[in-house]
Amino acid sequence: MRLSMSCLALACLFLACFPFAAAVSRRAPVSQAGSSANQKLTAELLAAEKEFWEAWKNKQPDRFASAMADDAVFFGLYGTTGKAESVAEQRDSVNSCQVASYALTNPRVISIDANAAILLYDAEQHAICGGQPVQPFMHGESVYALRNGRWINLLRSEVPAADHQDSKKP
Repeated sequence: MRLSMSCLALACLFLACFPFAAAVSRRAPVSQAGSSANQKLTAELLAAEKEFWEAWKNKQPDRFASAMADDAVFFGLYGTTGKAESVAEQRDSVNSCQVASYALTNPRVISIDANAAILLYDAEQHAICGGQPVQPFMHGESVYALRNGRWINLLRSEVPAADHQDSKKP
């Protein structure tokens, strides 16, 4: 798949920020105390991120699509996908997944400028896809841009939370 220059720039931004974001994620939970502007930004980005989770839970792939920029990229265990592929995967999940619940916790925001920011969070999800339970604990990262007065997703990434894997050790 050929990626546009903006997608390539986003991927570079992600790769540049990922070590920092991973270090922030490993720290003790960050207090939400701080400026009211930071609290407002965190609340706005968390609400935007919940659009994806609600769309998945409620089997609404079109809602998932509307939360993404046209040049958005998802980065996961199997590499990168663009918006069309991500939406197609969500359409497939409508038939194969049953989502009982989810929770997004420990949100942290890294402000890039007044119109761009990175949201980091922890997720707990209880779902079955293709007859198998999904990994319940994840760490998520999303890059958002403020476009036409609305926070829109440019890049999403989710990885299984290794710090919740102890129950699988012998």
